[in-house]
Amino acid sequence: MTDQGENMTKKKAMDKIFFRFYDIPRENYLLALYGAEWKRKYGSEGESLHFHNHLEVGYCYEGEGVIRLENGELPYFPQILTLIPKNCPHAIQGEEGGLDYWEFLFVDMERFLLDLYPGRNRLVEEICRRINRGARLLTYEKNPVLGDLVQEILREMKGKGEFYQESVKGYLLAFLMEIARLDGEAADSLVSDKRLPVVGKNLWKEEIRQVEAALRYVEEHYREPLHAGDLAAVCGLSETHFRRLFQKNMQMTPMEYVNKVRIREACRLMLDTNASLEEIAVKTGFVSMSTFNRNFGRFLSTSPHAWRKSRGKGQKILF
Repeated sequence: MTDQGENMTKKKAMDKIFFRFYDIPRENYLLALYGAEWKRKYGSEGESLHFHNHLEVGYCYEGEGVIRLENGELPYFPQILTLIPKNCPHAIQGEEGGLDYWEFLFVDMERFLLDLYPGRNRLVEEICRRINRGARLLTYEKNPVLGDLVQEILREMKGKGEFYQESVKGYLLAFLMEIARLDGEAADSLVSDKRLPVVGKNLWKEEIRQVEAALRYVEEHYREPLHAGDLAAVCGLSETHFRRLFQKNMQMTPMEYVNKVRIREACRLMLDTNASLEEIAVKTGFVSMSTFNRNFGRFLSTSPHAWRKSRGKGQKILF
């Protein structure tokens, strides 16, 4: 392949933006990813951007590289804290040949605040609006309180001592309030143009926002019969336009996403209950065992029976 052909292939790959779903157990408000598996090589030249369904908080312990965003790149190094709002396309790209060590928190911010402040929707909306302004990179040197709060949350999640969940809620609330109170001009931008303290502002794909209502609807109604037309109506779009936007931005059809959510919930039930596979299929919205088995094999390359037999309690479902 010629250099021109290779460059075109890379450009096509980078033009795609992929969705990564992180599952947060209902009894918690955040998911912590830590340990030796997160000390590795991150990214490569030409790798596509991706976005998540929750606020991502990252802490870099070792390594250097760049955080790639839609509008450019920002350098990272040890003791950098990253805040990536949900639906904000990004990617970590470490230096060639090096290993980086990161740990991450994925936070269901809206649910946490709504449960904490029932009936105070305007307060919750304002806090979320401030935190979701755009992607931020903050140094520990200038933001030690934020860095320490992230470390305390990770310490509690790793140790899981007595009352750790209540302790995490306290640290999480303090962390979110500190972020909401950040003065944009005082935040580290790590870019030459100090007028842009928040990176990614107003650059999230409008198309992603247009289909976001469908993602939320599926999470709440996956047990019910669903069709692409139903999801299009939730978003206020024609079915044809909705299908095109969804496929383009999610890299799957609307019904593939519905079935992915259903299979994820089926895995949870298989791990946490003694319900039969037939009961689980019905509870997760599948009309027949054959449909359940076919979709399970498609996403996990095995049968429900084999998956349940090979997995122990407490497995994280990250797909």
